[in-house]
Amino acid sequence: MKIVDQTYSWQMLGQKSSLWQMKCHFSIFQSHTDVHTVVVTDMGFELSWFNPCITETLVDHITQRFDLTPANLIWLEQYNSDYRALTGTDFSQVVFEWRNGKAKAPQWLTIDPKV
Repeated sequence: MKIVDQTYSWQMLGQKSSLWQMKCHFSIFQSHTDVHTVVVTDMGFELSWFNPCITETLVDHITQRFDLTPANLIWLEQYNSDYRALTGTDFSQVVFEWRNGKAKAPQWLTIDPKV
């Protein structure tokens, strides 16, 4: 069941201490168990923003804001130049090491388009 479907914005320091305005769309689904699946879609505001530092910051923001349990979290990223068009998209699952409640060392696992 989808429990959240919204755009999310935040600011973070980028290269050379510049302030980046980050924006994505995400949905949170909850299964009949306590597992939550978060699907994050790049809205194309920053080039290549799905990188370790930004992904760690985003997952920390969302898990804290929505009180999600890291051990029961599935994190999926959707890459698409036009986030409104759901054709031709690619997905990855991102797995993290959790240290003191913070996401570290993300690893991207490609999801076969047939799945």
